[in-house]
Amino acid sequence: MSLPLLRTRHLFRLFGDFVTYAVVNRAWWVLPVTLTLALVTLLVVVGQAAAPVTLYPMF
Repeated sequence: MSLPLLRTRHLFRLFGDFVTYAVVNRAWWVLPVTLTLALVTLLVVVGQAAAPVTLYPMF
């Protein structure tokens, strides 16, 4: 298998583990925290990728 496919499969398994933990332990606060951290991480990664393309032509 290719590396990106393995990473994607691992991320889905990790998120599934968070969901299972929240259901078993009735810790529903884990899901919004996990989703918020994932969204912030995605925004940082996209922001870092877009910064050179948008900022360098301005100067």
